[in-house]
Amino acid sequence: ALRDEALLMEKRLTAASKLIAGLSSEKVRWSKDIATLESQTVQLVGDCLLGASFLSYLGVFTAKYRRELITQWEPDLHEREVPLSQDFGVEKLLTTDVEVQKWSGEGLPGDDHSIQNGILTTNCSRFPLCIDPQQQAVKWIKRKEAANSLTVRTFSDNDFMKHLELAIQFGNPYLFENVDEELDPMIDPVLEKNTTVENGQQMIVLGDKKVDWDSNFRLYMTTKLANPHYTPEVMGKTMIINYSVTISGLADQLLNVVVGHERSDIEEKFAEIVSQMSENAQTLAALEDTLLKTLASSTGNILDNEELIATLEEAKTKSVDINAQIENAAFTKEEIQAARKQYSPVAKRGSILFFSLSGLSTIMKMYETSLASFLTVFLKSLGDAKKDGILDN
Repeated sequence: ALRDEALLMEKRLTAASKLIAGLSSEKVRWSKDIATLESQTVQLVGDCLLGASFLSYLGVFTAKYRRELITQWEPDLHEREVPLSQDFGVEKLLTTDVEVQKWSGEGLPGDDHSIQNGILTTNCSRFPLCIDPQQQAVKWIKRKEAANSLTVRTFSDNDFMKHLELAIQFGNPYLFENVDEELDPMIDPVLEKNTTVENGQQMIVLGDKKVDWDSNFRLYMTTKLANPHYTPEVMGKTMIINYSVTISGLADQLLNVVVGHERSDIEEKFAEIVSQMSENAQTLAALEDTLLKTLASSTGNILDNEELIATLEEAKTKSVDINAQIENAAFTKEEIQAARKQYSPVAKRGSILFFSLSGLSTIMKMYETSLASFLTVFLKSLGDAKKDGILDN
């Protein structure tokens, strides 16, 4: 019995050493997170109030007007002595770096306006209706939901209701493209989420049919109209989100086009780095969640939990490797960004030129120019331009 107890103590001592070694690297970060969370707890009331206001009211506006409204709301909260973070930002409150990296890998532009649109699209309580004249939302949604059996239809398709019923039943995403200023009244029950519960199952009535409602179902709608006029009823049933491109956002996109044309090797490497960083950040977050879940669900003597010790060692090994990869990728990304920055003036001029052309449509509709058409001409101009050995020229 004494020998068995000695073996058990030795086994527990080894496990304790592994546990201490494994968790020591997390102690500093977790301590810092606890301090941050404690301070955020006090400021959560004001932050959530502004965040909820942003989600409820600001989707339809441009980036500049969103900033102006939030700037006007903040002093009012301070006057009423509502606790609020000094450096409040909806991006910090409603998303994470990991999620933003993931969106970037799926094709969403990295400017603040586009990130806010991503937040609105994924967090809104009503189904999103995206004002998308440059087709940014369509491209992102298609790539984002490609692995989830996305169905794409228009209201002019004869079978759109049949496919909508199947999407609702199986919890798949559904996208309506090229929406006009009026929505088909047949989808009103879906927009209003008029569900009932029968025998423990959520149901929705579409026409004369009852369809099982899967809570994973997501509906997206996009319109190419640059300045649509929707009725208050439509605005009440949907979350209208303004995806219209900004000058800075378009400049970032055109920079990808210019660098891809002039230095395809750099652009390919940059796309690879962004994708790699996105995957690594997601893996790191998943490892931390697994570790915390295992620690929280552990019962009995923690030193006898061999699965926990094994999970911890695996997580630590992977974490060290991934952190090293992230640091190397970040350094490489900075070098590539410096090389890409040399082409920024061309991208900025291209962005200004597009908005100048777009402004002509206010004079006469025949001057309407799509981003796709502009990109075709822009690429042709890059190809036709006279080569110069000095980049600054």
